Amino acid sequence: MTKPVMYVGAAIYAPEDPFATAMLVENGTIAWMGTHAAAKSIMSDAMTVVDVEGALIAPAFVDSHAHITETGRHLATLQLDHVRSKQEFLDELSRYAKGLDPKQRVLASGWDETLWDDPGAQDSSDADADTDANAAVLPTVAELDRAVGSRPAYVLRRDLHTALASSAALTAAGLEVPSGDLDGAWMSEHEHHVLREWALTASDDELRLWQRTALSSFAKTGHALVTEMSAPHVSGRRDLDVLLAAREKEAQELPSVHAFWAQLVETEAEARELAASFTSNSRYRRLAGIGGDLSMDGSIGAYTAALRHDYADAPGEKGQLLLTPQQVAAHVIACVNAGIPTGFHAIGDAALDALLEGYRIAAEEVGARAIRQQRHRIEHAEMLDAHHIEAMLEFGLTASVQPRFDELWGHAGDMYEARLGVERAASMNPFGSLSAAGVPLVFGSDAPVTHALPWKTIRAAMHHHDADQTLPARAGFLAHTRAGYRALNIPDPTAGVLRWGAAATFAIWEPSELIVGSTDLSRTSFSTDARARTPMLPDLEPDSLPECWATVRHGEILWDGKGLHGELHSGSEGLE
Repeated sequence: MTKPVMYVGAAIYAPEDPFATAMLVENGTIAWMGTHAAAKSIMSDAMTVVDVEGALIAPAFVDSHAHITETGRHLATLQLDHVRSKQEFLDELSRYAKGLDPKQRVLASGWDETLWDDPGAQDSSDADADTDANAAVLPTVAELDRAVGSRPAYVLRRDLHTALASSAALTAAGLEVPSGDLDGAWMSEHEHHVLREWALTASDDELRLWQRTALSSFAKTGHALVTEMSAPHVSGRRDLDVLLAAREKEAQELPSVHAFWAQLVETEAEARELAASFTSNSRYRRLAGIGGDLSMDGSIGAYTAALRHDYADAPGEKGQLLLTPQQVAAHVIACVNAGIPTGFHAIGDAALDALLEGYRIAAEEVGARAIRQQRHRIEHAEMLDAHHIEAMLEFGLTASVQPRFDELWGHAGDMYEARLGVERAASMNPFGSLSAAGVPLVFGSDAPVTHALPWKTIRAAMHHHDADQTLPARAGFLAHTRAGYRALNIPDPTAGVLRWGAAATFAIWEPSELIVGSTDLSRTSFSTDARARTPMLPDLEPDSLPECWATVRHGEILWDGKGLHGELHSGSEGLE
């Protein structure tokens, strides 16, 4: 922005001035806040006045766990999130494939058989099919081949940990095509990595297009910062290099990106060398940490999360523990000594056991205090018990969680209950216990696993399957805004807050009813009486959630869906 901008007619989420209705932005900073009447006294022709007509201005959201290239690819190719049966899956795939060149790769993603209406349905043409529901639910390689013809097809599951593939894709990747009419999923981690590397090979231009598509979608949903969780098994080093290089050129056009790279290290020298390999003179090329999606295990949906006891619907199967406590300890010691934050993907209780034992071994050498100072994190942290939470407090670990996992799979009759049984499923994702214990919480989408819809994420935390584990809207909002900056060790104490002198980073949301609400007044640490001057948030109970009108980062307009800023809106090109 070249001219100062005065926003008027707003409801502003500002704890220090909850009755403010006007805000002046100058040189990327909030220069003033106050009432509309007071704003009139300082307005001048040197300012641009933007009347937001009763809209909410609130700190922009931080997505603390996302996969940017995967999200863009998901948005740009066939999306199967909505599919609710095997037949619908095959029909969608067939229609999409017919629109492609006969030799072109068929890329699709987002399927989740646990959400299908007919999980045990069989192909009516296969009268002799196995009657076991789990065996019959997925399309076979033969069925995939019939749907896509000779085209190689790679169809990624929603959890990003496994996929279905046609025989042409398997052959091209150098993998063995299953003999007989077997399903093409549930391959090993190694097999899936090989297949994924082959299927998702893309040019730099394609990568940049997918990344820009993803970041544009984040801007449209009120995000100003996205924490990228890159890993060799998710995308790759080249993918991350392209992303960070592009961020140097597009720093004023798209949300900020802070990236973790999930590579195991054994020594301080190795950690320093790895971090330095990403660093340039630009702050946009520096890693947020070494780890993040460094996987202790896989996912519950794919039966690869590491459990203490067998899966309820797969006797004899306990998932895959991918790292030992000793490997964890060596990695943590190396990163602590190098002054680099780290983190690990851990979902199952056995994975969390091994991870926290690794931290305990590391603490014997470097001390728990040194570990606490760097704000290491656990991604997902779903099957936590009281001992895990106690250890997280001891080592100052942040819980980077995804409340929409509970919304999709955590309620009675959902996937967690099918995989784990009623008792274990009931204790999943204990957000309330984490918050009550004082463990730092940050929210993310794990996009494209779930769509990056922040108000929906907050509502999911408010409606946890266990009433004792719900969070009030304000706690969820802080976990999705200010806490995201703290988890990244960003030194600015005003980051994620609207106040005089803070960065002008905010989103404008359509007018809606604003309330000071809580799902559990007995556990609320703030007054819900409006007279207490507690800032208010949208009522998230209705089916329709607020629409983002605009997103601004450091005064630069990332998204303006309503044309509020007129000719000032220079950042919208390419975001439609």
